[in-house]
Amino acid sequence: MVSKTRACTVLLFAACVLSITTVQLFGQAVNGTLLGTLTDSSGAVVHGAQVTITEVGTGIPHSSQSNASGNYVFPNLPPGSYTVVAEARGFKKESRPDVRLDVNSSVRVDMVMQPGAVTETVEVTGAVPLLKTDRADVSQNIESTQLQQLPIGGANRNFQNLLSLVPGTVKPHRDHSEFFNAQDTLSTEVNGQSREFNQLAIEGVSDDERTGLLQIYVPPAEAIETVDVTTSNYAAEFGRAGGAVTNVILKSGTNKFHGSLYEYNRVSALQARTYFQRTPAGPSPIARTTFNYYGGTIGGPIIKDKTFFFFDLLRIDDIRGQFQLSTLPTDAFRNGDVTAAITAGKANIYDPFSGAANGTGRQQIFSTSAAGVATIQGRNGLVDAFNPACKTGTCNNIIPLALMDPISLKILALVPHAGNSLSNNYQQNTQFRKNSTSFDTKIDHNFSQKDRLAFRFSRAVQNPFQQPVFGLAGGFANGGFQGQGDQHEQSGALNETHIFSPTLVMETRAGISHYRNIALTSDHGSTATTDLGIPGANLDAFTSGLTQIEIQNGFGNPFVGYANSQPWDRGETNIDVVNNWTKISGNHTFKWGADIRRLRDDLVQAQTFGPRGHYVFGTGTTSLNGGTGSATLANNFAAFLIDAPTQTGRDISLVSGAWRETEAFFFGQDTWHA
Repeated sequence: MVSKTRACTVLLFAACVLSITTVQLFGQAVNGTLLGTLTDSSGAVVHGAQVTITEVGTGIPHSSQSNASGNYVFPNLPPGSYTVVAEARGFKKESRPDVRLDVNSSVRVDMVMQPGAVTETVEVTGAVPLLKTDRADVSQNIESTQLQQLPIGGANRNFQNLLSLVPGTVKPHRDHSEFFNAQDTLSTEVNGQSREFNQLAIEGVSDDERTGLLQIYVPPAEAIETVDVTTSNYAAEFGRAGGAVTNVILKSGTNKFHGSLYEYNRVSALQARTYFQRTPAGPSPIARTTFNYYGGTIGGPIIKDKTFFFFDLLRIDDIRGQFQLSTLPTDAFRNGDVTAAITAGKANIYDPFSGAANGTGRQQIFSTSAAGVATIQGRNGLVDAFNPACKTGTCNNIIPLALMDPISLKILALVPHAGNSLSNNYQQNTQFRKNSTSFDTKIDHNFSQKDRLAFRFSRAVQNPFQQPVFGLAGGFANGGFQGQGDQHEQSGALNETHIFSPTLVMETRAGISHYRNIALTSDHGSTATTDLGIPGANLDAFTSGLTQIEIQNGFGNPFVGYANSQPWDRGETNIDVVNNWTKISGNHTFKWGADIRRLRDDLVQAQTFGPRGHYVFGTGTTSLNGGTGSATLANNFAAFLIDAPTQTGRDISLVSGAWRETEAFFFGQDTWHA
């Protein structure tokens, strides 16, 4: 017990030492802080000087006084350019124009007051403000000029591509399918931490999807003023995060009207063919590709010096031609002759209905060139071994017609015929399409010098469509993720800052984010599996469509059908309320607050075997236990043709998944400036 008490005492003492240092941690998710010290030419502090800062873009002033230590602080200021003016009796007026303040930053502007009349002004334009001398966190800002001037790679000019500029980050990467991640969120890992420990926000309001895997709404690069990324030594209010804290600030209107129009375009006429699109018969046609990214922004005053607006609109028309290359059964395979894939003496195909349950004692499959000559064990007894693919007498490793399952033959009829090569014998151009529309609206209103309010509303809609390679039968393209998606995101927030006095400031943020994500197969609503002759398959809309057939190791996966996780329907709504207070008392700055979040997540989805069922055909059922081995392509296809799966399954959803959670985060800190 003594050792534990001593350890706690040491930790408490260390915490006190850290909180009473000269480091002043103004951790502000949305705003920044201007501070400084006023001295005279002898180095003595100037007490009681009037300090006025004016935001250049809006003309809104803020005033305070230097304290007994000559220090002044302006917390919770919106980012922008400021003019700083200091006045004191017996001194000339000091002015510092164009002081740039970024979000989540502290900028120090110290001034030396010169003796003289207050009517005289000393304006220093060459001085560079001291940045981050009063902060310990490690952060970096990505400004709008970088977003406009640097090439943004990847999908849809996502600003998250530029997070690679931040030290300690892994190159941003896109995860999940085009349906689940229709908003094109990128992920990154920072300082070795999982992406799930990152925290994403738009103007201080959480934009995280519940699992931390995605950002719900991704603002367009043209609408962003600043992206602030903090990677370590977070201020107390960011204590929830373990990875990166990324906060996006949208542009605001000013006293002048500003706007832009833009378009980015890419077309297939300017694309080259790949190596595989050149065949002996001549080059294959290039699939149509058209990418149009266009929109505009506008911002300005509603009431000069008081109310301002900003609006942006973005449209993306994305049509991607896709070259699909895979292996399909040759005509010989379709007729039961798999000998081309078997090396003599090294492998054979065996009758799964013969021998013992453990695969020993199985009979090698053969066929005869004439009917009524021989029999072979079938599912329900002996059957004729005839197959016209056998040209003379008895032929090993050719499957008799009577062993071929009628459902397997119906499935083969859904698949186009291919060339005679045993690999990469089928190519097809398909198309992916996604239309996206998004907009942001932002209103800033200043009731007075002491009270300002900001309102933001954002909305986006995406409609991805992946063309199935085999029409309604789906197929191997895109891992079976084929069909139609529908997603929309909405994000809104209110942010109020109230200055009770130059030494007491309150900030309140309240926001809500919502997204609905639906992905359907192209044959959704059909009875395709029941029509094949599989009973009890298509029971309702959720279980409608074609079952997934997987022939392992050789043919595309799935052979026919769709991804097991389709269809799905997901809706998530998150509410975030933040209230922070800042109190300046002498050289102490006290800050405390709370962040309350309510999460609601509903999901209807199957995963492992899918709602329509999943049949897997491998080598095990047509191989001999203890035999010479198996020829993967031949044995797997033979198992499919005979209908001897190695694994089958189906997910039955008795209830839909629902998540309800309330999170509460509280913080307090006392920092002291010596």
